[in-house]
Amino acid sequence: MTSTQNTKTIISTVECYDAWSNTYDSDGNILQLLDDAAFDEIARPLLNSVNQHSTTQICCELGCGTGRNTTKMLNAGWSVFLLFIYSGVQK
Repeated sequence: MTSTQNTKTIISTVECYDAWSNTYDSDGNILQLLDDAAFDEIARPLLNSVNQHSTTQICCELGCGTGRNTTKMLNAGWSVFLLFIYSGVQK
């Protein structure tokens, strides 16, 4: 009988993003598809609603990651301030 031992490695959030940053947007991660769907279903209608009631299109994106959603907002004419814990994913 062969036994397999599972080893846990605990790393900081910054270390995790550092390890993930090179493939974050290109590894077929299912979370990217969910993120795109959520943006279209939730964020885009919200931004459109704000746009109807405001003359200023300025948004603060918390947890911007690589800027995938930032690009969508910029393309829609918004000015965007980005906040993220780790700048390495924005290489």
